[in-house]
Amino acid sequence: MAPHLAPLKYRKVLDVGGGSGYHAWRMAGAGAAFVLVIDPSPRFYWQFQAVRHFVGGADGGRTQFLPVGIEDVPENLGFFDTVFSMGVLYHRPAPLEHLQQLKAALAPGGELVLETLVVEGDEQTVFVPGERYAAMPNVYFLPSSKALCHWLERCGFINIRVVDEALTTLEEQRSTEWMTYQSLADFLDPEDRSRTIEGYPAPRRAVILANKPGLSRLY
Repeated sequence: MAPHLAPLKYRKVLDVGGGSGYHAWRMAGAGAAFVLVIDPSPRFYWQFQAVRHFVGGADGGRTQFLPVGIEDVPENLGFFDTVFSMGVLYHRPAPLEHLQQLKAALAPGGELVLETLVVEGDEQTVFVPGERYAAMPNVYFLPSSKALCHWLERCGFINIRVVDEALTTLEEQRSTEWMTYQSLADFLDPEDRSRTIEGYPAPRRAVILANKPGLSRLY
């Protein structure tokens, strides 16, 4: 997604569901004025703090972590120039509400970076899996990228564009000597890698960029 982003230099950035903060450090390295990770996981919070111990003040304190969810962000904050939501939307039982929350956190003219699981289809295609999808629990709505663009439009976003869509590969998501637990190969049908072990279409991910209407404060 990097070539398609508005430059992060001088921007205030929110990373929703940012995990241990890996991408936040990269955002700070790209020159962001301030990066806030929000993720309710205590494990991720302490992983972030472990990295902070070694980073010290090298980032000037520009990278911060709050162990909260998007629902804890003040309503209609309108503060961040760029908001990332990566790998979150399909875990939300009310996806349009999530999109509205992301929009509310953005400053006028700000950019949303949305990365999520999708399926193939037209703007009316939305797949709702059973109890698990590729062994993941709490997966609710998997729209097509066209349907997701339609959702964003209905939520009031403008300049909506799909900048990447591709099947997740076994090289991209894999076990390593550092992470020896199961990964994607274990969750696909061994006889048909185009299907999950539940018989659903294999994971396909899309990156969609969109803007909140209004004049950006950046100049």
